[in-house]
Amino acid sequence: MTQLKKRTVALIILLAFALCSLCACSQSKEVKFGTGNSEGMYYQFGSLLADESQNEAEVPTITVETTAGSSANLRLLSQGFLDMAIVQADTLNDAYNGTGLFSNSGAYTGYSAVAGVYTEACQIIVPADSPIESIEDLASKTVSLGERESGVLQNALQVLDAYNLQESDFTPEYLSFSESAQAMKEGKIDAAFITAAIPTPAVTNLADSIGVRVLSIDPFAVNVLTKRHSYYTPCTIPANTYAGQSEAAQTVGVRAVVVARNDMPEDQVKSIMQLLFNGQIPFAEKLKSSMQPTLEEATEGVPIAFHPGAAAYYADNDITVDVMNSSDEGKSVSGGQDD
Repeated sequence: MTQLKKRTVALIILLAFALCSLCACSQSKEVKFGTGNSEGMYYQFGSLLADESQNEAEVPTITVETTAGSSANLRLLSQGFLDMAIVQADTLNDAYNGTGLFSNSGAYTGYSAVAGVYTEACQIIVPADSPIESIEDLASKTVSLGERESGVLQNALQVLDAYNLQESDFTPEYLSFSESAQAMKEGKIDAAFITAAIPTPAVTNLADSIGVRVLSIDPFAVNVLTKRHSYYTPCTIPANTYAGQSEAAQTVGVRAVVVARNDMPEDQVKSIMQLLFNGQIPFAEKLKSSMQPTLEEATEGVPIAFHPGAAAYYADNDITVDVMNSSDEGKSVSGGQDD
């Protein structure tokens, strides 16, 4: 064999090895999945998904990342620090379009929708023996509005605004679910806003200790919220969801939405979709909540277009959605199931 032929063969072998390595990397790439604080439902949801990804050869390994919540997740996605995340639909809409709380910071883009996975209830929690009977009674009290950069904070401000209440009308605290529960147990706060699937573990644990009530949002305010913000829907928290809560509470809910970076490979997104909806992960049973994703509701309440990998999965199941492309950046579009 001549020297030229030897070099040619060596080059071919090197190229083949490099190509195989690239393919292996593409299949085994770690997916960083943004959730919330370690006591919240986002973290628990992501952890179940991550655990199951370890058992599926076709699914990339998912690593759960703790964050402050929805706003932080969308910022980190747009900056390339996360590959996927779970966020509230309302925060997703405003962050993507640079509206609401994001009107000053500007839009966060570079990601698209994967699936709406469950509905989160806006819960306003007070101790069972509290004299607070309505949201108007929160004036002059100490109230936890959720962590900064969380969707909870946005919900709290929007609900309060429906009652013409501002942060200056009370003493605000910016606490996580577990911090809010501990502060209420110690008598340091009078009320806490918590947006999550019900029952929420942090609230359940608090209720088992001191008993709680959930304040209702009155019909007029519910109407105001649903008209101002299309992502809100009326929602009921049944009586006895928590210890001390003897009456049902009327409130609003938003969808929790899984999103992915636009440059995430389509096959990876599609494989994670299969993991979400193949029924092998008993989310509701494991988390003792109402948060079991269903394909029938996966496109409901999702305010932006879908990742091509997600769209391919939906197409396989006879569901048509709007697909994200470069011209969609910064626009709010709706996806839905074909009738």
